[in-house]
Amino acid sequence: MRKPVALILLLLSSAAAQAAEGHSHGVGHLNASLEGDVFSVELELPLESLLGFEREPKSAQDLARVRELATLLRSGDSLLLPSPAAGCALTGVRLASAAIPPELLGEKATPAAAGASEQEHADLDAHYRFKCARPAELKRLEVAFFDTFKRLRVIEARLVTSKVQRAARLTGSSRGLVW
Repeated sequence: MRKPVALILLLLSSAAAQAAEGHSHGVGHLNASLEGDVFSVELELPLESLLGFEREPKSAQDLARVRELATLLRSGDSLLLPSPAAGCALTGVRLASAAIPPELLGEKATPAAAGASEQEHADLDAHYRFKCARPAELKRLEVAFFDTFKRLRVIEARLVTSKVQRAARLTGSSRGLVW
């Protein structure tokens, strides 16, 4: 019973450390955890690196780009590739951003989400959940964001399982988190 609590506390402390580091264009953050047969991946990515802007979409072109982005991110199993031997299947995706109305991301509107923030820098948070048939075979996560999002230069990645903790700096030429 203590392992899930420890994993949660570690991921929360990682998120707090990332928040303290601040926002940087071209730099994303990834937290991954494996608990039983559930593999969870959380990404925090600068909107500027994904869309080229960090504000609420205003023009028809902006709206189309956001919808295209949401569609692409929802097909997370083409962007996040767990070890094939583990037999992981994507079972859930959640997207959120302070600058983009949830409906544009394919999420339900909430009263708290009404009225996008006018902050100077904005991120997109993506939460992916995979169910793995053979979790013991999960040894690698290939992150294929760099080919699609040319402004994204680095993803600072952290992984926590019941057996291992890892950190890696992922780039276009080194895109695998291995454990």
